[in-house]
Amino acid sequence: MYMKTTPFSSLKKNRKRALSDTIWLKMVLNDLTLKDIEVVARTERPDTVFGTQEYSVEDFEFDKNGNLVLLTYEKNIQSGSVLKLIGTDNKVLDNFFVEGTALDLQTDFRNNIHLVTEDQVYLVMIQSQQFDVYLEERDYYFRYVAPVIDTIGENIYFSNYSDLYPAFDYYEFDRKDSVYNCLMKIQDDLMMELYRSEFKYVDARTKIWAHQKQIETGIDKEIWVGATVFTNSVYYQPLYAPLFKIGSDSILIFDHYADQLFLYRPDFGKIDSTEINYHKDARQSGWEQPLIQDEVNGKIYALFERGGYSYLHEIDLTDGSIKQSFKLYYKYTERIKIKNGKVFYIYRPFESIQKKYIYSEKLSS
Repeated sequence: MYMKTTPFSSLKKNRKRALSDTIWLKMVLNDLTLKDIEVVARTERPDTVFGTQEYSVEDFEFDKNGNLVLLTYEKNIQSGSVLKLIGTDNKVLDNFFVEGTALDLQTDFRNNIHLVTEDQVYLVMIQSQQFDVYLEERDYYFRYVAPVIDTIGENIYFSNYSDLYPAFDYYEFDRKDSVYNCLMKIQDDLMMELYRSEFKYVDARTKIWAHQKQIETGIDKEIWVGATVFTNSVYYQPLYAPLFKIGSDSILIFDHYADQLFLYRPDFGKIDSTEINYHKDARQSGWEQPLIQDEVNGKIYALFERGGYSYLHEIDLTDGSIKQSFKLYYKYTERIKIKNGKVFYIYRPFESIQKKYIYSEKLSS
């Protein structure tokens, strides 16, 4: 489509006849067929997966049959909570009253659900649409179950991560041959330097205590001071370099301190790596932890927070770059999970009497 206009010289001659605030243009439109242009505006509101004014949802998981396992409370989580099993028709199938202050729900490498409280850990089993809840030994869970990330065949993948130390290792354990293999060492060099140097600045009594601990345990005195003093300072940040299983035979390790994404396969070892930089300048970009993996298709998303809104960027696993972002509809969402191309989260409108509901949105392709 184009137009013809009266020459400006002609307008200038007839300027006196025109109104002081009007310019008259004579336009001739030629007949031209335009192609259709599809314009999509994202105005749809998220779907409400579950919500009631009787109680709020603190955390949630899906069982193998698509039912929801909810950690709920009426007024606040410290006053008591209830574990609820919600069927696919949103009806309550069973309840389990939780003793103590509940923290969250965790799913282990076998897809078993665990309820973690301040003092206890419970294994949550579902039989015939009812809860079977068993008390677990807390130390055993955090030492032997929680560190295990995933398995490939006979191989188990785990770490010796501690939030009190700025380095850890990833291991592969072959159950068939009972052989351990250290896959990778993760360390924040700058944080480690600050961590160990804290020993120089503590008082004499703390130094004597650290020396005694070194004699008793064999653990370096600088580590004792770093773990008890430096980790409580504003300068310390626990490491975050997650491992994910991709497909049936591959492992990805996101080393945010070496700025590298590593690909590992049990039969070949470390076979490839690529640079990553989405995590840099987090204060400016709004990058947040954790990375989130789609529980069904295996895609991995980086989370960014800007102006209260959450943005999900799919990570290209071939070159480490991030793709077009998906902005969640609501501000200040909680407990974000992704499953089969849908993002699920908990949200309550600000200064509203509404309880905390679970919502879902379909991720744009």
